[in-house]
Amino acid sequence: MGNTHAWPVLRTTDLTEALTLAERLLSVASWYDPDGCYLDAWAHDDDQLRRLTEAAPEAAVDWYGEAGDDGRASVSRPATTLSQAREALRSWTVVTRCYILWHNMTWPAVPELGLDEEYKYAELQVASNSHTIHCEEWAPEHTVFIHARPGHDERAAWLAAQVDAEVVGPPEFGW
Repeated sequence: MGNTHAWPVLRTTDLTEALTLAERLLSVASWYDPDGCYLDAWAHDDDQLRRLTEAAPEAAVDWYGEAGDDGRASVSRPATTLSQAREALRSWTVVTRCYILWHNMTWPAVPELGLDEEYKYAELQVASNSHTIHCEEWAPEHTVFIHARPGHDERAAWLAAQVDAEVVGPPEFGW
């Protein structure tokens, strides 16, 4: 068991730019399973919950506390294609902070850095309207995160460089 570290590689107000960079990073992965992608959002009140589930009727809702007590719920749904992921994130971004996570993937080996393929800690995330992976606070930008093994700063920088990006901040403790 272990937790990832997540390196931000882009902060932008342009959601299309963030999603395009994510797609380019997915092309660097030595493998990824499109079924290993999902969206997650917090509904902070009944109106947000209604709008999220109207946009995605198949979404799963997990209540915190008794259902409806404080209106807080986690809403999640799968996205199996890149176009589906783009559309779903766009529809939820106008409602609340949310993120999309690709988690069933492998980062390639980087022999010149002494790094083998990485499956266990390999993830890619776009956090919408947030600077953090958990989307705790609203921000005007969307952030793209590369998740990798703790201490693998070189891998994060190498992956970013493959798509003409760079690490733009310190890593945060992942999941």
